[in-house]
Amino acid sequence: MNKIITGFLLLAVVTWAGCKKNSYDFKMFKPAVEDIDSIYLSATDKMMIADGQATLEFIVEAYRKVRLSGGKDSMIFVDYRLLPQGSLKMIEERSGKQTGMTYSTTTIPYDTVKFHAEIGKIRSATKSVALRPKPALPPKLYIDVVFHVWELNTTHLTYDVSSYQPVQLSQLKEAIRYMNEVINNKVGKSPNGAAANVEFRLATKNQLGQTMIQPGFNKLIYSDNVKVNPLATTFSPNDFIAYINANKSSLIWDPKQFLNIHVLPFGANNSMGTNYPAKQLAPGPGEQAILGMPTTAANDNDYTLDYANATCGFPRTVLFPGYERKIEAFRFVGMFYGLYTPLYNSARLYSDYCYDTRKFDGLDPRNSYSFATKVGVDNEKYIADNAMDDMRYPTLLSSITADQVARMRAVMLKCPGRMNAKTQ
Repeated sequence: MNKIITGFLLLAVVTWAGCKKNSYDFKMFKPAVEDIDSIYLSATDKMMIADGQATLEFIVEAYRKVRLSGGKDSMIFVDYRLLPQGSLKMIEERSGKQTGMTYSTTTIPYDTVKFHAEIGKIRSATKSVALRPKPALPPKLYIDVVFHVWELNTTHLTYDVSSYQPVQLSQLKEAIRYMNEVINNKVGKSPNGAAANVEFRLATKNQLGQTMIQPGFNKLIYSDNVKVNPLATTFSPNDFIAYINANKSSLIWDPKQFLNIHVLPFGANNSMGTNYPAKQLAPGPGEQAILGMPTTAANDNDYTLDYANATCGFPRTVLFPGYERKIEAFRFVGMFYGLYTPLYNSARLYSDYCYDTRKFDGLDPRNSYSFATKVGVDNEKYIADNAMDDMRYPTLLSSITADQVARMRAVMLKCPGRMNAKTQ
């Protein structure tokens, strides 16, 4: 038996030694500066406000040329962060200074700044960015908001006490708080971000002038009574729209005094059935008409009092974001005040009527990733951070631009049915 065991151990040692002798020491490819053959640079915008907050965040990609087995050359992506520290240099050409991976300024020494990236002897194409002065802060405006929150009756057959979550006043307060932070440029550093100087606030009194028990919170209990077809097995947005229109005297508070937000029990992927502003008052001396609204209103009462034209439709799920997510309400409110999603739309001039927003095509497969980096319609990459960006795609939703501020405020002051801004 001992001879058998000894023989087995000897065989194992010989086998192990043979494996060690024939093994291959694999090493991961580690790029060197001289491997880089091409550099792509995006300045992430074409223009920037010179206020010290607006920031360009450069996107740099390095590539090396590789000969494939078929005899063709291919450019292979190289993570420049694997190169020795300091290999990548970002240069502002007018001053000749290195900038690092971000750039901001409070002065306008040139009308345009120009950048390129260098790694060794290889440099990218030059990218130009126009500088804009910081816009003057417009006069303060206040908007009184009432959330008409539709809650399912606890006696309804589909009500599940173990899963149903009623909306709380704290959620509405948080929605308003964060919306104000975004539109007043408190959280972002977008190259063209600007402050609207608008404060949305929960209404303290109802349309009869009575003090509300919970500011801005008008709870509405619904059941099968709202259904257009009482025999339908599910609820649809049209059920609520028809019911609101049939009871608009109580469910649409005076649009000259309030922003009516109807919180409907649906997800953000549903159309809320509300319209963009249709009419505007005639421009006064020295004023310009608001783009995209060809109809002139006779006076500030020239609007349709119904759900589609005098309310903001709001998906209930927005008030219940995922873990550590913000309640991002502005996109729907922005639509009410005439802002479009800056998503490429060939049927609409400039897509959203704002020249300083970056636009991407949602049908482009390069924009279906799980990152906020998008490929714009000009084929340049940028960081999508606009609060009106399409929620179907990952974006930062952290700011609005100077042109969006001007458009939104113009609608508040010139479009009947949306003219609910107050000066105090």
